Amino acid sequence: MLPFSKIRSALVLICLVLTSEISSEVWETSVEVAFNKAKKEGKPIFIDVYADWCGYCKTLKKEIYPKKEVKQELSKFVLLSLDGDRFPNLKKKYDVTGYPTLLFLDKNGSLTEKIAGMPDHKMVIKTLRTAYSKRDKETSLLADLEKDQENNLLLLKMGEYYFEAKEYKKAADYFYKSFASEDPRMPENKHKALFNLGLSFSELKNWEKTIKTFSLYLDKFPTGHSKAALYYRGGAYSSLGQKKEAKEDLKKALELSSDPEEKKEIQDLLNRI
Repeated sequence: MLPFSKIRSALVLICLVLTSEISSEVWETSVEVAFNKAKKEGKPIFIDVYADWCGYCKTLKKEIYPKKEVKQELSKFVLLSLDGDRFPNLKKKYDVTGYPTLLFLDKNGSLTEKIAGMPDHKMVIKTLRTAYSKRDKETSLLADLEKDQENNLLLLKMGEYYFEAKEYKKAADYFYKSFASEDPRMPENKHKALFNLGLSFSELKNWEKTIKTFSLYLDKFPTGHSKAALYYRGGAYSSLGQKKEAKEDLKKALELSSDPEEKKEIQDLLNRI
């Protein structure tokens, strides 16, 4: 039997090893760093969206995340911790309306799962496992599409996937295919595909195609998202120096808008022309 002094030393060593394992958990605080790391390592992303004043957020960090079973599942993800109030664009993109909110993304930043509110550790573990099984959403979608190549919903989802991953050229290709598809099962997807095609061209700064696409959209779907289509087309006209056309579109968009924040955004663009 070991002397008490050696037993104590062994226990201290074990504790140090365990502490080292716990402290080795890295939480990124930069969106760019985390997303680049996920692509490089082929890992999905877990985002803890918190606020400094949120008590439940602190409970998650102090009591839930340190649990052994939770830590084991978290180790499979790139971990990102963000103060939601400092990232309004992220809140808008993923529809974060309160804290805490837990976002589960695949390696390219496409949302796979989401928890809004305070979960217990069992829910966190279950959702982490589900999200991990969807870590390669791209491959899964492509496999489904291979079996049904004219499915305009799958084509739309592929476009949305690449748009979220900021691969706008690929997104545009799939949105166009969805719009052009002769699949009769879901004709309502055509207006979504055409609108998103316009957004993709806008992100690519291809202003001529942005104008052409949103003009076609406004012609084919006048009761659709006409306000947003006018806004983006107006912005494209402005970028090309066509001030008259830009002002006409933006004034129409302003008339259609009832949201104060939205109206301010449109007016700000108008003022810059």
